[in-house]
Amino acid sequence: MKKFNLPILISTFFYVGLFPYAPGTAGSIAGFIVYVLLMRLLNPYEYIIICLFVFVAGVYYTSRAEKLLKVKDPPPVVIDEVLGYFITMAGGFWLPFSILYAFAGLLLFRVFDILKPFPIRYVDEKMGSGLGIMLDDVVAAIFSAIILRFIILIAAGI
Repeated sequence: MKKFNLPILISTFFYVGLFPYAPGTAGSIAGFIVYVLLMRLLNPYEYIIICLFVFVAGVYYTSRAEKLLKVKDPPPVVIDEVLGYFITMAGGFWLPFSILYAFAGLLLFRVFDILKPFPIRYVDEKMGSGLGIMLDDVVAAIFSAIILRFIILIAAGI
């Protein structure tokens, strides 16, 4: 039996990243599920505190997981995708919950995370270790949040 490994547990978001197909998408879907079930119930301050906590924990534990696995940005590491989805949805506090907007946020985040347009690709390539793993998804999430907000404004007729 393998010894318990906290960096792997956290960086894979409780082993979601071990899903054999598209672990990044699996991590984003896990973030979506946590958001739908829990995160949307928090006030904005609590939400921001949790996002900051996930970011700091992600930087620390993904750095350690990268060393343990001896791979740069290992595919099973998905806590960055979870945080990316949370940040994508952070701009929706002023709206009543909508599963449609939550799903649109998931799709937008995956598109930006996969395609990595500038400056996302730059951050991904130039930053090292856990900080780089987390920051490229933060930048992808900011792009996703901005576009999602425009979509919501257009859909609302504002």
